[in-house]
Amino acid sequence: MKRFLRLPPVIPALCTIFAGVVHNTVWAFEPLQEPWNNISGGIILAIAVLMFTVSILAFRRRGESFNVGKPTANLVTGGIYATSRNPAYLAMLIAIFGIGCVANSLAIILATIPSFVVFNWYTIPREERYLMGKLGFVYDQYRNRVRRWI
Repeated sequence: MKRFLRLPPVIPALCTIFAGVVHNTVWAFEPLQEPWNNISGGIILAIAVLMFTVSILAFRRRGESFNVGKPTANLVTGGIYATSRNPAYLAMLIAIFGIGCVANSLAIILATIPSFVVFNWYTIPREERYLMGKLGFVYDQYRNRVRRWI
């Protein structure tokens, strides 16, 4: 179970599910008017899916696995990774926000905050320590050149 919780999307997914339960049981605050929740949420989700897809394709072009459990051989620094060191995590946060818009749930929209906290202060620092140990100076140069988020 402990290893399962180390997978990056698990805790944010649990936060989103919990927020959905909160919305459906105790706090059904709906911040957007119909049909704007679906329009804005759909656009936001499309951006998230596109960003996530581009992130995966950048890994595949470098011959790297997107599986965090597999060792890294090459640092992916081109394409979307030239702008953000963590575009896939950013895409996940954007997706949570978009899901909240489509569901018209402030609770789910707010689930973006604990998900960001988990990524920013738990998941990413663990990965950065691994990459520093594995790639050293090369990763340090990349980290100094490209921002964590945007």
